[in-house]
Amino acid sequence: MPGPEDGRNGMVEPNRPYRPQLPTKDWAAIAPYVHDVVARAEPVVTYDARELYPAITRLVDFVRHEYAPLDDATVFDPYMVGRFVNHHLAGYNRASRNTIRARLRRVSEALLGDDAIGKFKALGKADAVTPYSVAEQAALEGWSRAQTSAERRTSAAALLSLGFGAGLTGAEIIRQRLEDISEAGATLTVRVTGDNERDVPVLHEWDAGLRARLRFMGREGWAFRTDQHGGNINLITDFVSRTGPEVPLQTRRMRATWLVGHLDRATPLKALLRIAGLQSAEALDRVLPFAGDGSAH
Repeated sequence: MPGPEDGRNGMVEPNRPYRPQLPTKDWAAIAPYVHDVVARAEPVVTYDARELYPAITRLVDFVRHEYAPLDDATVFDPYMVGRFVNHHLAGYNRASRNTIRARLRRVSEALLGDDAIGKFKALGKADAVTPYSVAEQAALEGWSRAQTSAERRTSAAALLSLGFGAGLTGAEIIRQRLEDISEAGATLTVRVTGDNERDVPVLHEWDAGLRARLRFMGREGWAFRTDQHGGNINLITDFVSRTGPEVPLQTRRMRATWLVGHLDRATPLKALLRIAGLQSAEALDRVLPFAGDGSAH
């Protein structure tokens, strides 16, 4: 998945100086180091400069905003690369994440040698559907409350409510309007529009975030991020990467947590498929191993 700084094809155009779509002051702060890394790495890895620049620039910008020093040992530490992949690329598809990670891994191994070789963990296929533990959910709630403005706090709270409380996909969270959230008695119901149109009751233990967002916005506007335009597929990734929680936030894992929660509550299968927007029970196969015994009949 090309990033906005990579041009139309996700590649640097040949014979033109690389210039990402970062604010001028941000690019000026990291450009000398990025150019230096590319110049040193290109001769010793299998990727050329136009393939290296976008991946390295994103990583270095991430590290700078983590207030870490811009030196090889810090920037290309396997742990730092892992944090970058988990936080900043969580919303990317698997192929795109693997492509960027592979380039950074080769640069890391080339620059750090034995300090990096063999220390990169594989991106497990099961990670995306492993439900969050109770402690991890609490940590993410704490992260949402620690945001620096009412807009960010209510956006983060709504993000968790829509993921953990309604099981929405990332794209559905981005599209969700407050006008499509209703209340009947003590239950909030989210009307999901689009290809999988449906009504989803929000779990009571997760509805406080949406209620706070509704109070803040006056029941009109975007449920997540006031100033968005509705079409940025990286909106959640960009939001989370600015103040990345210690527990990586992934919408697929929130949805998996929600699905397993309903299986453990013995929600009737047909009802669960309907509110989840799923067409068949086979779609639950990847989360069934995490459900309690006897709850997924």
